[in-house]
Amino acid sequence: MKIGIEVSTILNFGTRIGSGRYINNLIKNLLKSDDNDDKNQNQAELVPHKPEDGNEFVFTGYRASDENMYIFEDLLKKYPQKNIKTSFYPVTRNQLGKIGQKKFPAIEMLGFKSDMLHCPDYIIPPTFNKNIVLTIHDMSFFRFPEFNFEWFVKKYQKMVSRNAKRAKIIIADSESTKKDIIEYLGTNPSRIHVVYLASEDIFKILEEDETDIKVMQKYGINCNFILSVGTIEPRKNFKTLILAFDLLKKKYKFRNMKLVIAGKTGWKSEETFNSFNNSKYKEDIIFTGEISDYDLVQLYNMASLFVYPSIFEGFGFPVLEAMSCGLPVIASKTSSIPEVLQHPDLLFEPFDEKEICIKMDEILSNDNLSSYIRKQCLVNSKKFSWEKTAAETLAIYRHCI
Repeated sequence: MKIGIEVSTILNFGTRIGSGRYINNLIKNLLKSDDNDDKNQNQAELVPHKPEDGNEFVFTGYRASDENMYIFEDLLKKYPQKNIKTSFYPVTRNQLGKIGQKKFPAIEMLGFKSDMLHCPDYIIPPTFNKNIVLTIHDMSFFRFPEFNFEWFVKKYQKMVSRNAKRAKIIIADSESTKKDIIEYLGTNPSRIHVVYLASEDIFKILEEDETDIKVMQKYGINCNFILSVGTIEPRKNFKTLILAFDLLKKKYKFRNMKLVIAGKTGWKSEETFNSFNNSKYKEDIIFTGEISDYDLVQLYNMASLFVYPSIFEGFGFPVLEAMSCGLPVIASKTSSIPEVLQHPDLLFEPFDEKEICIKMDEILSNDNLSSYIRKQCLVNSKKFSWEKTAAETLAIYRHCI
């Protein structure tokens, strides 16, 4: 089977964004799956047949620079025995933004050929291929258009509506996203397959000699702290978290406790920073900005509690990353988050700062409860793996053709 995968997201943005991480981990584990026939046999319920030795992978995409080409060069070096080809097409940054909107030659006319084409990040390039698998990560631009800029909402509503009709099979990251696709696009449910994602292997419980106290010092963290992770934008709802933290400090007298929010500044972030500036406890609130994976793993392992107040998620990587690091987690009872956290007692209403405050206090004040939740979160995290994601995706490829 000749498997085509559209990788423009990685070519232009690397693995700095969630969809880039998804594509990168999916590819690595698709390639790895051929190396372990025994494991694939053990997953017979996921993969009806063993991967054929003749599987060929063709990675295609548009690139505006060579900055991330090393990712595919490394893959070719790591899997020299695999049948891997690349069909990458140079474009300008201006042209890149118009892929899927303006007329470009079909990729087959540029040399690409495959039995099926997986488009893992909403966009389908110009192609003659009819066996298209399309991944739709979330439908936030339909459900919460107010959280995005008008140009972005119009672009993605039009493009995703059109591409969902073109695709033979749609992959959704969660049951929540599947329901949204059915509701907003009227897609036949039989065409939509839910395939859960996973956290990377680096997100784990660190041994004592692996912890790096310099990371805490780097961000000015000098005491116990509550951690939250995500881009500073309205959908992440950090405004409510700050209000809940203010209540916690005022009502329960957690003097030696800080709130650390790790993530880059995104669109419409003004409201979050206004809440921060109006907080009586802003000296105990730290915005780290965008941080490295190394620092993030360290913070997950050193935090006392992880709180995720997001209003809407297609999957929710940070929740699973925190769970995988053995951190007690509480999060919003919205969209896909309950599917990842899988524990109703750890969920809260996203706009109820009092409920969030009470749950934070209960866990921070009770070591036995905190320890129990740590264990539960760690057990739940083991249900997700990139090996499983790749196996289920490979089965969908076969079904498609």
